Amino acid sequence: MKTTKYILCFLSFALCALTACEQPVDDPKRDEALILTSSADTVICKPQLAGQAALQLTWTAGTNNGTGSAIAYTIDIDKAGNAFASGLQLLIGRTMDRTIVFSHDMLADTLKQAFADIQEEQFYTFEMRVRAKVVKTGDEQVSPVIKLVVKLKTPVPELYLIGDATPNGWSLERATSMLIDYDDPGHYTWSGPMYQGEFKLLTSTESWLPCYVSDETDPKVMHYRENEEDYPDFKWQIPYSGNYTIEVDTRSLTMVIISHSEPPVEETYSHIYMIGDATPGGWSWDAITELSHPQVDVFTYEGPLNAGQIKFPTEIKHDWSGEMIYAPTPDCAPAENGSYDIHTGDPDNKWLIPSAGNWSITIDIKNNTISFSAL
Repeated sequence: MKTTKYILCFLSFALCALTACEQPVDDPKRDEALILTSSADTVICKPQLAGQAALQLTWTAGTNNGTGSAIAYTIDIDKAGNAFASGLQLLIGRTMDRTIVFSHDMLADTLKQAFADIQEEQFYTFEMRVRAKVVKTGDEQVSPVIKLVVKLKTPVPELYLIGDATPNGWSLERATSMLIDYDDPGHYTWSGPMYQGEFKLLTSTESWLPCYVSDETDPKVMHYRENEEDYPDFKWQIPYSGNYTIEVDTRSLTMVIISHSEPPVEETYSHIYMIGDATPGGWSWDAITELSHPQVDVFTYEGPLNAGQIKFPTEIKHDWSGEMIYAPTPDCAPAENGSYDIHTGDPDNKWLIPSAGNWSITIDIKNNTISFSAL
């Protein structure tokens, strides 16, 4: 006969951390039937609920037969039909607090240590009873047997984001953990800020393999890469920084990337200059004046202009071959919300500023307008 014994110190966490411990006290009034009760008849031990209570066992005092003696308790747990020939003995000892609370991980660990052959994802029926021994006389009582059905859920593997598109970059130890959907194993999500760049998925923060990588042509498809030669190390691309949700299904090997941010507006031009005898720098490329750029595709100037001609290069090319913003007609009069042409070379139409003074100029690329006003 093989019996696994777990003494009180092994269960100190269950007895003290999850219940209120009391000092054992002799009680001459103990005189009742010994009954063991369970908070549930079926328990599914879930790894995601590791520290939460899964099972509570409670029993009555039993009797000391009027001896005034303390009573020491033992709880037996064995597989159904084994008649407690082997299994688990929890040596509780003398206590007034006749309650044990098992967390999900504690119950799973206890049963796996005591019954090495039990498998995850299968239901097992156990029988439980409590024995009460009168300390002074050695007399022992045994409670009626109760049954408990238990299934140990398989721990769901972790999944991590890594890459320069992720919050912690390419740091292996600090790879970003995804949220596990325990009601739908294999489904993972992550929401938060990501950056323009690339990323892939790791299964551990200790090794670069195994990992999941992107399909070469379809970013919705993943490949499991257990070894270097399994599949090329293609990464997923984040086109612009913002808030994203990443959804992964390791069963169907699919990836969904959802952007919650507006894509940045691509600017038509990053610089616009003005040149001509109406400008402070005249016709000199070395003294050319750049317009201010207060917002996307809007360029402005406020300041002195001379009487004379003006046009607006979008790039500096000393040979005059670059693209410029030209007036729609020769010697065009400046006006509010006027039009313009953009091209290289002829026709070389310019605006004609009629008089020297302070002027305001606004070029709105998006709306294709140019506004002049004397200040």
